[in-house]
Amino acid sequence: MTDETNQRVRMPGRLKLVLGILIFQILANAFVGFLVLEDLSDRASHGQSVSGAGLAYFAGYLSVAVAVLLVVCVVLTFRRMSWVRPAVITVQVVNIVSGVIALLSSGAIAAATGIFLAAAIIANMSRDDVRDWYVR
Repeated sequence: MTDETNQRVRMPGRLKLVLGILIFQILANAFVGFLVLEDLSDRASHGQSVSGAGLAYFAGYLSVAVAVLLVVCVVLTFRRMSWVRPAVITVQVVNIVSGVIALLSSGAIAAATGIFLAAAIIANMSRDDVRDWYVR
């Protein structure tokens, strides 16, 4: 065996940055999802009706589900699973679309931050060294 086959391949620095941003997204999605679900639960337990509760429950559970999916993606990045990269990019495209909708409908500047982070993740996940990481 040569030295090249004995050495472990190092994770690209850009991918480490992406993983850090994904951890932030995991925490944010989980927090917002649980916050929405808790608020709806509190209102229901106090007999208050919530207009559009079905959509709010859907958004809350979806936010938690995205957080779980991103946790799986972060963990399996270390195992270099090939499906992780497209899954992360798909989640980021959905984040950009929802951010644009939020920006246009409410003018929330926080949506611009989400759009920027998602675009940065897609750009870094599209780099050759990061793409090569997921190809064994």
